[in-house]
Amino acid sequence: MKIFGIVALSVGAIVLSACGGGSSHATCKDQASTTAYLKQFTDDMMAAATSGKIDAAKAQELQSDMMKIGDGVKEGDYGAICVKIDDLKKKYGI
Repeated sequence: MKIFGIVALSVGAIVLSACGGGSSHATCKDQASTTAYLKQFTDDMMAAATSGKIDAAKAQELQSDMMKIGDGVKEGDYGAICVKIDDLKKKYGI
């Protein structure tokens, strides 16, 4: 499960590099709210993997998808990051 932490830190770096503005999201409005949203998702991922809700193959696929979360996101677009997190939640049933 250490890899989830590494992935979360990598995605966290994307959040920290953002400056504000961008896509609309109900929760993610700024750096603090986006970081909190990402942390909650990371906790939910770990719980899903630990409980067996997602198997090892799906966990590895999810990790790969998480590494790509910043792809195509404009600088400062906190909402877009969280929309991508929401998409992953749906895809993996988290």
